[in-house]
Amino acid sequence: MRDFYNRLRSSMDQMPAADVHSHLGTGRVRQARTLADIVSYHWLSVELARAKRTRIEADPVGDPGGYVREVLPFFPAIRNTVNHYAFMGMLRDLYGIEDRTLTPANWERADAAVRQHAGDAGWIKSVLDRARVERITVCIQDGMPDSSSRYVPYVYGEFLFAPTSLHAVQAIAGEGNELPQTPDELAAAIGKRVDQLVADQQIRALHVWYRGTWSYAPPEPAKVAELLQRVLAGGTLSQQEEDVLVSYGADAMSAAAGRHRLVVQLFHGSIAYTRAGVTSYWNPEFLRSLTRHFHDHPDTLFDLFLSTRIPSHEAAAIARVYPNLMVSGAWWQGFTPSTMLAFFRDRLELLPNTAWNAFYSDGYIVEWVYAKLLVTKNRLAQALAEMTVEGFITEDDAVDIARRLLYDNAVAAYRM
Repeated sequence: MRDFYNRLRSSMDQMPAADVHSHLGTGRVRQARTLADIVSYHWLSVELARAKRTRIEADPVGDPGGYVREVLPFFPAIRNTVNHYAFMGMLRDLYGIEDRTLTPANWERADAAVRQHAGDAGWIKSVLDRARVERITVCIQDGMPDSSSRYVPYVYGEFLFAPTSLHAVQAIAGEGNELPQTPDELAAAIGKRVDQLVADQQIRALHVWYRGTWSYAPPEPAKVAELLQRVLAGGTLSQQEEDVLVSYGADAMSAAAGRHRLVVQLFHGSIAYTRAGVTSYWNPEFLRSLTRHFHDHPDTLFDLFLSTRIPSHEAAAIARVYPNLMVSGAWWQGFTPSTMLAFFRDRLELLPNTAWNAFYSDGYIVEWVYAKLLVTKNRLAQALAEMTVEGFITEDDAVDIARRLLYDNAVAAYRM
């Protein structure tokens, strides 16, 4: 199997890739200025903080050298993590750092290599070209790096999905416009706002990460009217009351998305139920309750990203019978080798190879887009090689499916 894995993995490096979800440009920073910009990425820094057993004190922007020196002693403790693998692979490929981990002996050399490209206006294109990432989603609030077709715009759609505060309703209505006073007016305002985003920004997707304890339930109009009036008066709602308005907002937003062929990206499996930060979580009713929603919006395409492996098989089975549901990539705590392999095997064994996408970076700077693709290709090649050796698919099948999952499906679904 190792020989075919190596051949397939090498073939993947010649294939185009499409990143269906990035945060490239968050804070208007799209490429690393110092090594600290890369090391402080939250997927990696949380592991360093855990190894340190206390928070990291230095500011990676105000004191980048101090930040790296503070965390250096803890790199040996995370050599086994997938984020360390991604980090060192990226340092190797982009900056020529061949060492096993970051050490006092090599960090300044790595930092100097990063700084060498900090002012290079062509660095983003160079990195994406090297990775063959030909299409990548970017949030309109972060701005497009350039006007080329490589960058595919999306918007944070939580305010449309969850009109549970006066601020959200004001954002839906738009500056200077009258606020909706009835449920019908609220639904119309949500639809109009989506129309505007499509016309003005050419968005292709709506990002929705809402509280994982929420479950969809068809709302009663009278209850929605009561809660809307309380929101307009600046009042607060209980979680149960919020859930009613969220269900109403979800229906209105998804209906509008369907008219414009927008993808609704749904995120589940992470929740801040500890004081320390976001951890893995699963609400079994989250996805099960949404089957009614998928049924009621057959023209809307939904893309589900999971941060825990527990619902993987069930999610793939639901996507098998709802043609408007994809289950793509791997999010946050789900981005580990064994979990991704379980994700990919579930989807390969249950779903048509045209029904999902493999690559999702969640990268904030271009270096982490590159790093995440290394892991994705590793796991996808492993899953396909296993199925080839086991006799379920042929070697030619594996090569064809890999391209579909890395590029073709995303381009079709997101109209890239």
